[in-house]
Amino acid sequence: MNQSGHGAQKVREVAAEYEAQGYKVLVEPSPAKLPEFLGRFRPDLIAHGPNESVVVEVKMGTQTAASERFGELVQAVQEQPGWRFSLVIIDPRADEVASATQPLLDLKEIRERLERADTLLKTGTPDAAFLLIWVSVEALLRQTAIREGLPLERVPSSALVKELFSLGILSQIELDIAQDALPARNALVHGFVTPQLDETTRALAQFAQHLLLELDRNQEQDI
Repeated sequence: MNQSGHGAQKVREVAAEYEAQGYKVLVEPSPAKLPEFLGRFRPDLIAHGPNESVVVEVKMGTQTAASERFGELVQAVQEQPGWRFSLVIIDPRADEVASATQPLLDLKEIRERLERADTLLKTGTPDAAFLLIWVSVEALLRQTAIREGLPLERVPSSALVKELFSLGILSQIELDIAQDALPARNALVHGFVTPQLDETTRALAQFAQHLLLELDRNQEQDI
């Protein structure tokens, strides 16, 4: 779709990221340059690489779930071998997400961080424990999205939990835990006092362990 202002700037930034990785990028391609299966869509950009092609959409704000707005496009792309869909959400209230070319923490690395966080909790250091757990939860949520084939690799955490809840992957209780933890995360990283951190941290730790268990089970089923 055509973008203006901040949206158009973000499209150019994403295009530059793909070009730096060796992709040939078409920004707001004309209908004549679209493959047949995208004929009725108007993606913000298409990036052609040696091993894959990527359809990218930039979404302003987090009020409408991506699953509602881009469902047909995602399905059309997923049906094509060698293609994938990537969603970039612009939320002025949220921190930027790292480049999609950076790898996520794997389950072994996540497990190690959760073990260190547990030790910190037991020694009375909930702030450091919380940050390790939060990092782990974000990685687990993104790993879950990948597992489900969802285009959520560049979605801010505040939008990520809403998207996974809207698709029935997270329960209402899990959504509440994540959303309750977000203000604590923002306060901590910006240097503010965070009350009742012990309770929030322990709830978040239980959430992380549940996500990790589900991903472990899915990996075992794949073997």
